[in-house]
Amino acid sequence: MLDVQFLNDKASKLMLFLKKVKKILQNGKDAFLTTPMYPDRTQYYLISAFNELEEINCHLLKEITGEKTKGNCTEKVAKEGVFSEKTNRAFIDFSRYIKSIMEEKYRYSPQELYVLASDITGTLSDRFIKELAGVVKELKAKEPELTVPVNMKKLQNNAKAVKSAVRKVSNFLNFPLDEFRDSPLFQDRSRYFAVVTADSSLWICRHILRKAGKKPDKNCFKQLAQKGFISEETAEKLSILVEQRDRLADPSAEYDPEYLYRLLKETTPYFLTFLTEISKSLVKKKPS
Repeated sequence: MLDVQFLNDKASKLMLFLKKVKKILQNGKDAFLTTPMYPDRTQYYLISAFNELEEINCHLLKEITGEKTKGNCTEKVAKEGVFSEKTNRAFIDFSRYIKSIMEEKYRYSPQELYVLASDITGTLSDRFIKELAGVVKELKAKEPELTVPVNMKKLQNNAKAVKSAVRKVSNFLNFPLDEFRDSPLFQDRSRYFAVVTADSSLWICRHILRKAGKKPDKNCFKQLAQKGFISEETAEKLSILVEQRDRLADPSAEYDPEYLYRLLKETTPYFLTFLTEISKSLVKKKPS
């Protein structure tokens, strides 16, 4: 889902850098061509502005295509035709400029830079914020309606932490029991990531319950199952591990390696099931 605060912050920084470029250009072409400091500062501000624009467009592209993209987002957004033709043209010119100076080490003459900077800053300063607002409004209208008003950004961050920790625990559990039993490092690291899994899942559980108007207690996952967000089986498996959270986190607490191995084998896959069930329960079903 769109992070509007993130977009607002990035857009504000983008416009600040463009404003700095425009201030230099307002001194006139002759001053720009004869003052060595002006082209250098202009290039620095344009690079800074593009970095902000690229982050904005990578975020938009993820929402548009459903895929996380790194690199060339501004050019890709232009090719998608998300903004107006004139703005998309400025995106392409801006992308090519950055690529030429960063990758191809091309050095623009003051004359070339003055013309390019004038076109890019003129177009984006006049059009970008208004057009971005329209794009955001259109994308927000397509987002699914939630059954509970959760903080989606924080929920997604904790879900990512769960997925990452489960994957790391699984890496250790992929070894045969004998190798796991003989490796204190495997046991220590798997305990650590099991605690991360438990903590992030508990945050999600408590957050959803609070937003649903219910006070969380020590049986958080069972409460979540009672409210219909997850299955009873998932709640039971998660509770088994979470009940041992403090012991797992205590370096002085000893575990029989075989017991630890089987405990994690039995419970950690259910944390991914938990995320799947939560995702489905949070999205309102459209009437057929």
